[in-house]
This record gives sequence, C-alpha cells and structure tokens, in this order.
Amino acid sequence: MDTLCLEYLVRYGKAGEFGRFRAQKPLQLFKGDLVVIETHRGKETGEILSPSSPTIAKFLPNTTVGKLFSTLSPQDDSLAQLNHLKSSLIFEAAKKISLDLALPVMIVEAELLFDGKHAVLHLLTSPKTDVRDLVSKLSQDFDMHIYVENISQPQEEEKLAEDDGTSSCGSGKCGSKESGCGTCGSGGGCGSCSTTKEKKPALEANASQRKPLI
Repeated sequence: MDTLCLEYLVRYGKAGEFGRFRAQKPLQLFKGDLVVIETHRGKETGEILSPSSPTIAKFLPNTTVGKLFSTLSPQDDSLAQLNHLKSSLIFEAAKKISLDLALPVMIVEAELLFDGKHAVLHLLTSPKTDVRDLVSKLSQDFDMHIYVENISQPQEEEKLAEDDGTSSCGSGKCGSKESGCGTCGSGGGCGSCSTTKEKKPALEANASQRKPLI
C-alpha cells in the first residue's frame, strides 16, 4: 500500500464490524492504522484493513459508505483511553441495574464511542426481554445515548428508547411525544429516536453485512 487512496475498508467496534469509509481527500494509510470514522452509531475509532476497491464494493453493495476523518492523533489516543475507562463504569452500572430490575440478561461488555455521546451495551438475553428500563436508567445516569446489541440475535441490533408512555431516544433530554421528537421537532421521528413503543432497528444497511473476519 504505497499510494494515496480515497476510500478504505475499516474494522470498528467490539463486535468486529467493518465497512467502507471515504476521506475528504486521498490519504496514504496502512493496514493496522487507527483512524477516526463516523458510523451508523456515531463518531468512533477504527482500524484500517485495506484500501477499498470496485471488487470490495461489489461484495458490499448495500452498505452505507461512512466518513473517514483522520488518523488517530496522540490527543485522540488519550481520549480513546479515557473512554475505555468510562466504558468500565458503564459496564458495572449496567450489571447492577439489571440485577436491581431482576432482568434475565447477561451483560457482556460496554463500549463508549469516541464522541463520548454514544455507548453500545453488548448483552445476551431472549429477544422477548424488555430492557427499556435498563437503557433509560443508564442513559440518564451517564447523560448519553445507549445502543443495545443482543449478541444472541446478531441480526437484530436495536437502539432502545426510554419509555415514558411514548418513547424517546434515551438521552433523557428528548421529550418525544406521539407527534415526534421534542429535540429535533420532527413530526415523524428524527432517525435518532423511536416515537412509538415498538422497537425499531437502529442500524444502517452496513450492519446487515456483518460477517466473521478471517
């Protein structure tokens, strides 16, 4: 890899998802380089796998091409390390709350994204288990959006919302009603929120392409 490229294949997240990401200008990046990207979950860090190509695009035709901002600077690395420590606090809090609520779940891991505003809670449970009270409590305690990934159902990753009789985005600030999200003023939902009690898939098309990495 000795040339400048505009688009790269990048691995990200604890679950090892990957997708295509495009920079604003051609960059010379190498396998294993750490970069800052924007995914369907938010702004986070990723690892370069290879330059993208028409062949890769052919095998990932339904994926959304995300943004690739830059390589990880020393300051970014320090922030990533701090987020890692905060992830441990979210993990421990999630375990305690699930026990207090007597939920039949196993908390596997918590992952705070680079932007510090979104976290992913990896757990094991039945698809029928209602974890909205868990998500709501975590969202309020840490003042952030919480995504839930049920590892036992890898194709059914959802972002669950705080349930106040309607629903909200879990940030504790949304105030959504039946007409939509009070934060964005959307009548039909802003894409970040679920405006009914029904659970909505939170992820873009690239999540449906999740495959084991070889």
